[in-house]
Parts: sequence; C-alpha cells; structure tokens
Amino acid sequence: MGSVRSGHSVHPLFDDFESRHVTQFLKQSFESDVARHNASRGDRWFRLVHVSLGVGAFALLTVALLPDRADLYFRILQGIGVFAAGFAAGYGIRAYQDRHSACQR
Repeated sequence: MGSVRSGHSVHPLFDDFESRHVTQFLKQSFESDVARHNASRGDRWFRLVHVSLGVGAFALLTVALLPDRADLYFRILQGIGVFAAGFAAGYGIRAYQDRHSACQR
C-alpha cells in the first residue's frame, strides 16, 4: 500500500521537459551513432590490413621455403597451427564465460 502515491504520478523533472530537450537528446544520440559507426569502419580496415599482411607473409613463406626447405616450412606451419588453436580455444572459453555470466545476472 505504501507504493501507491497520490497526486502527481510522473517525475517532476518531466514537467520542465521541452521540445528543445528532445531535439538535443536526438542530436547527441545521432552523433554517438555516427561516431560508433566510424569506429567500427576503422576497425574493419585495420583487420583487413592485418589479414592481408598475414596472407602475404604466408604466400612469401610458401614461395621461399617450400621448394628447398619443406621440413622447415612444415615446422613453421605446425607452430602457426598450434598458435591458432590456442587462440581459438581462448576465444571460445571467453565467449562461454561471457554468456554464462550474462545468464546469471
């Protein structure tokens, strides 16, 4: 019964709320969305450059080592595979922990 209030049911702050406040809020929200979009676009270019460098290094390694030093080439590939597997396992564990902690909230 204590939760039922008599009189004014809206927060008093909304009495002073005007259209210019809504306009200002929408403008700030739009600017935030634009900044977030630009940041994600920059991240995509950053990833593209790094993946391209990795593919280029792999191709250079293949051309340089495979004809003469196949044993060294396969050991390097093995090391890269172990690193990639560790990265994928860590990423999977982190994603599982994030999902699990979100469910408990």
